[in-house]
Amino acid sequence: MTVREAGYADLPSVGRLLGAAFQDDPVSEWVFPEAERRQAVQPAFFEAFATAALDTGGVVYVRADAIAATVWFPGGEDDGDEDDFMARFGMLTDEEAATFGRLAGLMAEHHPEHGAHMHLQFIGVLPARQRSGIGGELLEHNLAVLDKDSTPAYLEASSQLSPPLYERLGFEHIGVPFGPAGGPRMYPMWRQLV
Repeated sequence: MTVREAGYADLPSVGRLLGAAFQDDPVSEWVFPEAERRQAVQPAFFEAFATAALDTGGVVYVRADAIAATVWFPGGEDDGDEDDFMARFGMLTDEEAATFGRLAGLMAEHHPEHGAHMHLQFIGVLPARQRSGIGGELLEHNLAVLDKDSTPAYLEASSQLSPPLYERLGFEHIGVPFGPAGGPRMYPMWRQLV
């Protein structure tokens, strides 16, 4: 497997990849209930996230064959202006922005205060290649890079199916699952150095 860091020129394709990967994700279905709307808006939505990651000192990793990507944000520092962050998502309707804003607020509220770390915001694999070990392999690569720098990692698993993968890679549950009323549950997980 060959992995590279994405630059700004790669982000439209990263947005399309993640949009496809998260088409049937519980969180995506909650923010964008209509499948057609979800398919139309998610590429720009995920591109905005990837751009925000690079703008704030994060990193986006892409497999060379463009079937999987991860988006990482730096954590444990000043997260910046929430209004500025939300302004990146002008592609959302007012209702979608309010829904997404509630979820983002809950995520910020439950984010651990364990010092400097990297926050895995997204890991996505194209649907035809999901559940074949590709995501785990990409994440193993990413974590090896973090281990070289002695950097812990944090994530919120967005379904009950994904924590076992993260546990195999050294993540542990912290806190309690959380989520908006009537919405999906998020499972906060932390990985100290392995």
